[in-house]
Amino acid sequence: MSDSEPELQVPSGSTWACPQIDVEWHDDWDAFSAYMDDYQAATHQIFRQRTSTSVQKRNQEIAAAKARSCDSGATAGDGEDAEIREKEIRKSYFEKSTGCKVNLKAAVAWNDTNNAFMVHITGFDVRHKHSVSKAVYENHVSNRRVENPNILAFVDELQAAGSKPKRFMQYLRKKTGKKVALRDVHNMVARMREKRRGGATAEEHLEMVLRGIIECRGNRATVYVDDDKTAQTITLQTRQMRRLFKAFAEVLLVDATCHTNDSRYKLFSLMVNDVYEHGQYVQHSLMENESAECLSDAISSFKFNKPSWDQVKVIKYIRTEMAKSEYGGPTSFDKDQVEDAVDMLRLATSLD
Repeated sequence: MSDSEPELQVPSGSTWACPQIDVEWHDDWDAFSAYMDDYQAATHQIFRQRTSTSVQKRNQEIAAAKARSCDSGATAGDGEDAEIREKEIRKSYFEKSTGCKVNLKAAVAWNDTNNAFMVHITGFDVRHKHSVSKAVYENHVSNRRVENPNILAFVDELQAAGSKPKRFMQYLRKKTGKKVALRDVHNMVARMREKRRGGATAEEHLEMVLRGIIECRGNRATVYVDDDKTAQTITLQTRQMRRLFKAFAEVLLVDATCHTNDSRYKLFSLMVNDVYEHGQYVQHSLMENESAECLSDAISSFKFNKPSWDQVKVIKYIRTEMAKSEYGGPTSFDKDQVEDAVDMLRLATSLD
């Protein structure tokens, strides 16, 4: 859809008129809000609350707050970057406006009949330029939002236990009857994680996680930093991992994958084969990059924490090496032969 095409729910030249507001006076703002909630649900409309503060006054307050922020935290070169960022416009999920002029005005006024100050609806216009229906109303983001504290607490427990977002979505739809979308669940989980962290920075959160790991008996965690004190390699080993390598130290396998997390760190793991021929991890390493220094740090940490390291004779990327053109390429028959030979060596009952 191009920028010149209208929204599907905004047919040109059409108007949808909703029922008129039949109660103009309310005892207080709470009574007014309760009436508006019932009116919106019955007529499938959504009104956004806006203050009576003028645009000029609001802009002056924003400019003053921005000036104070720049004075307190600006550094050399920040001004130019900030100016560039201000010109960039972030696209919203719903980036096309309907141009609807529906509005409602309310203010505190004197009611001669009741002889008291009350909330008075001074004017309204409920003629829409877009379709008004129950489906559109229920799928609006404000109506998909879940605010029940008991339900949110239960979802938080599920999230901490490792449940999947789609499970959350199914549960929320069943309990609330709302059209909760998957992106709503992701946003909800992100807010819960931030609240659980208590506003801690990424560095503080990482330190807390590592300290929690090493508090368990037999666990090991190592952090390698560069000259700028920036973490380059983080290795993690549990007590069970160390026991597995001690029991099956004949062959050490390498499992290297990249882009396995939001921070785009490289995951470099070492594995052994147990008695059931199942791969078992004996160390995990998160790396900033795949440089020789980071790989050496991971191996050095493993050697330091594994007394039986001397039983490992060769570490080689068989598949990678044999796939090179000098060996005949990835479909080479020799590669299969080499892999079979390695399996025979690994499964041999004796050195003979």
